[in-house]
Amino acid sequence: GAGRDQVGLGVRGRAANLAGRFRVRPRARAGLAGARVLLVDDVLTTGATLAACRSALEAAGAQVAGGLVLAVTRPPGSPTGWLEAAREPG
Repeated sequence: GAGRDQVGLGVRGRAANLAGRFRVRPRARAGLAGARVLLVDDVLTTGATLAACRSALEAAGAQVAGGLVLAVTRPPGSPTGWLEAAREPG
């Protein structure tokens, strides 16, 4: 079942909203047992989606090697200056 909209929820609220919402399909379980997987998410806000997916995959026997996100947002309720662009990489 779908959880409520995540907008405005903090870390605990997002985690509670997603708890048990991700499941591995029964026919996919055999292929995941012992498999190493990399989680990919489009936008990281609190990490609740990655954590919920990790739990479901590990419960199916997969080994989560890590996670990759394409963009990151300011966590709800955090100060606006939490992330600054560097003038030079490195």
